[in-house]
Amino acid sequence: MLRILLMCLALALVSGSGIVAAECPLVLEEPILITSVGQSIDALIIKTIFDDMGVRADFQPLFQADGVEHYGQIVISSGISYKGIAAAGTTLESEVERAKAIVEAAQAQSVPLILMYLGGFIQGDANSQQLLDILTPHVDVIIVYRDSRGPLDYFTNLAEEQRIPLFFLADMGNLCEEVTLIFSP
Repeated sequence: MLRILLMCLALALVSGSGIVAAECPLVLEEPILITSVGQSIDALIIKTIFDDMGVRADFQPLFQADGVEHYGQIVISSGISYKGIAAAGTTLESEVERAKAIVEAAQAQSVPLILMYLGGFIQGDANSQQLLDILTPHVDVIIVYRDSRGPLDYFTNLAEEQRIPLFFLADMGNLCEEVTLIFSP
């Protein structure tokens, strides 16, 4: 069912027509796993949004690939926070390997990956870009905060080339309502 909805969204986005969430909503398949690669705070923000929506979601900032099959979907945020990495007692190299393992396990178990990118890194940050390069070609949906200062052209071009549904969020102060328009719980 999700694949059909994703194809519908991809066709609508590629054709350039506007889309209303009610016409072709993404369905949240609970329980949802929320994790961050790079240990940015975005995953915690996403968890708060999903809690406000009444969605059953587990926040596991250091989630390893074991147990992917217990989730209906994985929502993953990406972005390097060197303070977050230090506080979590991990390393950049470990985060890169963890990202690869999550992608591999999700594909093996047919668990959809959703990339939510809220915060921005200054374009040219090679470490954050490395994490995006690992994740984005393998995700089923990309959701980006429009004013994230991140690589918007990268997301737009990749979504178009790989026919990945891409959604932009416009108002950081109204994220719960905007995310609700994308997902049908």
